Amino acid sequence: MNLQRLIDSIKKHEGHSPYLYKDSENVETIGYGFAIRHLTLEVDVSSIILERKILHLVVDCYTLFPWLSSMPALVQETIIEMAYQIGLHGLSKFVKTISYLKSNDWDKASEEMLNSKWASQSINRAKELSNRIASLEDGNRDG
Repeated sequence: MNLQRLIDSIKKHEGHSPYLYKDSENVETIGYGFAIRHLTLEVDVSSIILERKILHLVVDCYTLFPWLSSMPALVQETIIEMAYQIGLHGLSKFVKTISYLKSNDWDKASEEMLNSKWASQSINRAKELSNRIASLEDGNRDG
């Protein structure tokens, strides 16, 4: 058997869709005809998808927040992780937090992060990310 020839034929006949669609049997499908109900994402594949999503999100965050690239690494990572979880639109609602971050007021930014619906829904994550920002007061620039 020629595995590459088989793969090429399946790709040709299935076509590729980066978006969810319903196939001829009304089954939710993505990629090269991957039926969602039968799809298993192994850790290595999930890691590749995660890395690509993060790379796109980094660009989106730097575009939306031009000041972000000059911030300490911990601020950049925190903002990008929040955007990953709640989306850019959700993150943009953190007006006070963003203002405090831009002015390097780490304590107020970390407090304001916890004053949100997000913090009540994601208690442990919010506390950890807030503590990350608060740690900058102690001169922790990169973590």
